[in-house]
Amino acid sequence: MLSLFVATPAWLINAPPVSQQRALGRVNSVSAVMSAEDAAKQAWLANNPPAWSAPAGFSSSGVASTETPSYVAPVLGKAASLAHYTTEEYAKQAWLARSKPLWRSPSALNSDEFSPQHINVDEAACPPFVHAPLGYFAPELLTPKGTRRAGGSLVDVGEPEDFSRPLWKSGDGASVGSWACTQGGWDSPKLRPTTEVFLVLDGEGSVTDTDGVMHPFGAGGVVVLPKHWSGRWDITAALIHKVWVVHDHPDVPGAADGIVRAVVAPLQWFRDVAPEQSPRVVEHALHAAPAHVAHTIYHVGPTRVGFLLCAPGSFEVAPRQTAETFFIVDGVFFLTNPDGSSRRCVGGDTVVLPKGWTGHWDIVEPVWKVWVEAE
Repeated sequence: MLSLFVATPAWLINAPPVSQQRALGRVNSVSAVMSAEDAAKQAWLANNPPAWSAPAGFSSSGVASTETPSYVAPVLGKAASLAHYTTEEYAKQAWLARSKPLWRSPSALNSDEFSPQHINVDEAACPPFVHAPLGYFAPELLTPKGTRRAGGSLVDVGEPEDFSRPLWKSGDGASVGSWACTQGGWDSPKLRPTTEVFLVLDGEGSVTDTDGVMHPFGAGGVVVLPKHWSGRWDITAALIHKVWVVHDHPDVPGAADGIVRAVVAPLQWFRDVAPEQSPRVVEHALHAAPAHVAHTIYHVGPTRVGFLLCAPGSFEVAPRQTAETFFIVDGVFFLTNPDGSSRRCVGGDTVVLPKGWTGHWDIVEPVWKVWVEAE
């Protein structure tokens, strides 16, 4: 098996760039307004603790989600731990965030506009989120698919070979998985029947539109190939590895007029523009006042793609009107389903929030993600 993830681009070092530090500063400054009040709240809670009992399915020893070995992904700039687990303590903290006794704050930020609101849902009707650590897409777990030439591709450079592994597929046209391909090039003249969005985990390559406009990409590049795109693929590294979202949707009027172009946006781009974005506060937060900055890089018809950076805090989400898939670049948080099942999520993980999902977020460390919404 080929060796992946051996080089780390200079801009993906662990220490955040100055631009990202400024962005985090702006996000955290909004949340910091609550710091003094939060201290008073915690002191009050210490004297008014709610009752706690471990829900079914949790154990003090924890349950490992995967046993595949860890490896380094250049897109993260660090080794990704695959020992993701949910312990009784984690469950307790998530439960406490949702079930704290009533606290009436004197702050203006705790007016009705920002007061915590719990969402009542039918647990049986709520689809659970889907979570996969980076190890789920480890190279040795991808299934060989043979050469592209044998599969009918118009290969004219090298002998590229495909590897893949699916993760999730909805009943209304969205699917998620991972793909890898060895070095080579081929023409792709057929119009795409779907829109594909992918994040490059490792490797380098390019896609070229029908008029010869080339779009190079590397580790950390977010690429959108809209429905009806056609052109050419070139894999210039020994191997390319990506996480993909494919959205099968009806034609969008006017979207296929003229040349349909690929869209490429590296993560570095968002690091540069994030400091210029205006933070927004999550309304009705259950804990703190988490602020976030976001930017949309693609929105055509029912498909949206973008970046988001969010400060620590806890909040509930109403039933989703769309499915969202996101790749976590950095951060630590817990997601909890209405039935109490919870998962710790970190950089390198892929998460799917199906249409209709509702639940609870507990953000422990600032979260940076690449997201795709499919209606």
